[in-house]
Amino acid sequence: MGSLFFCLLAAPHIALAENFTLNFKNTEIESVISAVAQITGKAFIIDPAVKGNVTIVSSRPLSAAEVYAVFLSTLQVHDFAAVEAGKVTKIVPLAKVAQDLVLTANADQPMNLPEDQIVTRIYKLQNIQAEKLAPVLRPLLNARAWQISALAVKEGNSLVITERAATVERFLQIVRRLDQNSADGGVEMVRLEYADAREVVSMLTSLELGSGRLSADQLRLVADGRTNSILMQGDEPHLLRIKAMIFQLDTPLAQGGDTQVVFLRYAKAKNLAPILVGMDLPDTAARPDPVASPKPGGIAAKQRSAVNIQADEGTNALIMTGPPALLQALQSVIRQLDVRRAQLMIEAVIAEVSTDKGVNLGIQWFGAANNNHAGIIGSANFPNSGVGVSGVAAQDSASITALTKQSGFNLGVLSGAVDILGTKFLNLGALVNALATDADTNILSTPSLVTMDNHEAEIIVGQNVPFLTGSFTQATTGVGGSPFQTIERRDVGIKLKVKPQVNEGDIIRLDIAQEVSSVEPTSVSFASGLITNTRNITTSVLVEDGKVLVLGGLIKDDVQETVEKVPLLGDIPGVGALFRYTSTKRGKRNLMVFLRPVILRDQSMSGRISLDKYDLIRKQQLEREQQTGVRLLPGQKQPMLSDFNAFEGLNFNKLSAEKPAADLPPVPLAQ
Repeated sequence: MGSLFFCLLAAPHIALAENFTLNFKNTEIESVISAVAQITGKAFIIDPAVKGNVTIVSSRPLSAAEVYAVFLSTLQVHDFAAVEAGKVTKIVPLAKVAQDLVLTANADQPMNLPEDQIVTRIYKLQNIQAEKLAPVLRPLLNARAWQISALAVKEGNSLVITERAATVERFLQIVRRLDQNSADGGVEMVRLEYADAREVVSMLTSLELGSGRLSADQLRLVADGRTNSILMQGDEPHLLRIKAMIFQLDTPLAQGGDTQVVFLRYAKAKNLAPILVGMDLPDTAARPDPVASPKPGGIAAKQRSAVNIQADEGTNALIMTGPPALLQALQSVIRQLDVRRAQLMIEAVIAEVSTDKGVNLGIQWFGAANNNHAGIIGSANFPNSGVGVSGVAAQDSASITALTKQSGFNLGVLSGAVDILGTKFLNLGALVNALATDADTNILSTPSLVTMDNHEAEIIVGQNVPFLTGSFTQATTGVGGSPFQTIERRDVGIKLKVKPQVNEGDIIRLDIAQEVSSVEPTSVSFASGLITNTRNITTSVLVEDGKVLVLGGLIKDDVQETVEKVPLLGDIPGVGALFRYTSTKRGKRNLMVFLRPVILRDQSMSGRISLDKYDLIRKQQLEREQQTGVRLLPGQKQPMLSDFNAFEGLNFNKLSAEKPAADLPPVPLAQ
């Protein structure tokens, strides 16, 4: 070291507590060293190779200790180093550090040194051989100074590391985690404290296996998200190198603020933001054990003001600002919530079978002894028959008109008026009515709809019918008034409202509201008195995926028999039928509602269901076209769906330019 230029600049009388402001602009490094010597009171020996100009600017006053830390960082930037040698400090190029005696201490001895101070630490290994660990750590050290390296001491199985104090402390943490007993069977588990296990495994797999450096037989990595750990299997040299890389990646992030934008794929940003804001996450000051329960007081308490989460609906993204450690925890929650939700196709079958039969049979009588003066008159009139014989005999035009419209067989016999000696007599008259009705109804409705898990959906197939709800006349100054009616429109038809929830084991909970309504045909002509037939079911059920469940039903058997007769005469066996009117009605009604939910977990299954439904409606169109129906103009065809493959997205404009018209597939949608 005889060639070193000795520069001893000391100022022992300067108080270390005094603050200083540095302002060196393109100043020779020797002048800077002299100024630092006066501030810190240290003695420096400057190597002749230390030449050049430096620039140091501070925006605030610094203490003497801070000035020395800035000085060491400046030396490192210019490839110089300060090496402690007793009571003096040598300023030498980094290439000569290995030739000089640097500050040395065992790894278990505390050392409060500036981060850029060059030091040597000795760590005694307990479980790993030093010559195996040194090559693993050496590539991770400063590549610019090959002399600063990890050297293995075989005699004591120790590791000697010479580097900046901050780098040495970080490497000692890695060494301590590597120096552990290996598990039997070649499988080891590494629990991470700061990094995400899934991200680290993805990164290492891409780096090692994707590049072909290692094969799948030499190394296997599996991430355990529950414990935030990595399971490794492979040869010892490979595992040792991979573990060193893992420990280097598993470092805490800077504690300064940060902003991240997370684009969501499936979840809605406006729905997810309030959930994240209201969560209790671990404090960012100290990272807890990955398997420990979260401590209260996260975003919802003392860190609420430190984190800001905004939802951008336009891009469906979350904008998060806060401490990086907390943002990392939030990203883990987002990944678990932003997943593709299962879809469900819910098919309903509403089957209604009804039979109505009726028989009406009766005879009505009328007779009069004198039509104009006092005499005898009598009749057997049954109102339920629809038309009375009295009105017919009196030649009531309304009754006669109604008789012509009466259903069934109707036969009337009247003798007319007889003039005897100037007196008119109406002889005996009779009206016979016979009607048999037979009605069968078979209604099958199959509404279906597709919805997402835990999302309510509704389908309505029907008519919007007007109902008269009020009528009044508004008084005016003139004669009469202005009539006014209020109308309310209601949906009449088939309604299906359902909210599915997929549970563990493909058990589906369904909250269902099913309604089938129709307007009674006999009441259509009376808008103010419309009668609606309604059948509804509101329930919650559990059903397995793809299974059919009956929601409910109605089995009704109704028998009505009405007898109208003339007392005493109607009870005479045989002859009594001439003085009776009998009406018998019998109705049977069977109504059942079935439901079948199917879980659509991926796009392929959804596409398969869509193809089946598409082919079904297209097949019905083809069958209808073959039947005799509406004749269009020559050269015209009925609207027809195209083939499903063509419907999915062929560029027909391009095909038209490249192929003849005869080779073109059917045009999508209606022609």
